[in-house]
Amino acid sequence: MELLTLNEIIQTIVEETNGLDPELIEDMILKEVDIPSTEIVRLKEELKIDVLDQNFINSILKYSWGNLSILSYQFGYNDDNGINWLIQRNKGYEDYPVLQAAGLIIIANGDPYTILLECSSGRIYTIDSETEVGEKMLIADNFEQLVRGMGTAQYACWSQRETEFIQLMEHITQGVGMPFWHSLVGSY
Repeated sequence: MELLTLNEIIQTIVEETNGLDPELIEDMILKEVDIPSTEIVRLKEELKIDVLDQNFINSILKYSWGNLSILSYQFGYNDDNGINWLIQRNKGYEDYPVLQAAGLIIIANGDPYTILLECSSGRIYTIDSETEVGEKMLIADNFEQLVRGMGTAQYACWSQRETEFIQLMEHITQGVGMPFWHSLVGSY
């Protein structure tokens, strides 16, 4: 097993959800869009971000994250492109000043983890309700690796290949962040 590409993830979701009510699957499919770069300027201004990883910016401008869910994680909710959700989710977080001081923003919510982007480096971390920001767990080197890993986890669950997925992620991450990756496929 290898990490699926974004296009392979999209295709797998389309195939696995074929025949279901289109309204039910709309939130599961990543769609290419043309988001103006002024939205990134607005995001940076609203959240007082000086430096934002260019790879993250490219992904945010290319795809609609506004209603996307993968497994139990939401990248947005009821938003055309995800920028409004990012702003509202971060500003509404009671410990946002702590995140801001650490150079982090929330990019997805789930159970049991909250997924964070380190704005300057693009590295992806996670915390849960009992973890302090200083004890964050590295789970991916960048946003694309995160999404590809999560999409591959979804595929692994659908095809009963969870063990292969865990072995793949142990190899890719060299064992870092494995509690998160195990939680995606329900293995511990």
